Amino acid sequence: MAGEDADMIDRRTMLMAGGLAMTTTMAKAGEGTDAIQALIQAYFTAWNTNAPERFAEIFWPDGSWVNVVGMHWRGRDQIVFAHTAFLKTIFKDCKQELVTIEARTIAPGSALAVVTLIQDAYVTPDGRQMPRAHDRLTLLAVEREGVWRFIHGHNTIVNPDAANNDPVLRMKPA
Repeated sequence: MAGEDADMIDRRTMLMAGGLAMTTTMAKAGEGTDAIQALIQAYFTAWNTNAPERFAEIFWPDGSWVNVVGMHWRGRDQIVFAHTAFLKTIFKDCKQELVTIEARTIAPGSALAVVTLIQDAYVTPDGRQMPRAHDRLTLLAVEREGVWRFIHGHNTIVNPDAANNDPVLRMKPA
């Protein structure tokens, strides 16, 4: 498993090298990028300090979240409740490490980010051991009356075998 982790991280490093430069460029694209990056930092702080109640501070009441296995939580109350259920049990010792943020303003008052992270191993409720994994979040933030919060989030596990077959890796630069 250690060799597979190293391979995953090596591939991630190669794939993300271009992403780091893109992040710096995109951060200058609009005022929403600073706001969404601050929300992302707040997300990681809430997760890594096991403080799911802080998700209430970063989501709008009508926000939504699709978790890594496809559960769809509608509204801030469900988002906080579900994250509390999982962060107090299967994810209580599971940390997430931020790798990259690609953020851009998509319209006045809205910003989109694709976040790459590494998540620690954990045990599922049915007892399966899940290995340390490379995940990707898609996050949408909107501004209302001068306040930025997430309106939607989606978490996906990156399958390293499938990632090696990504056709974009063979795409010639324009």
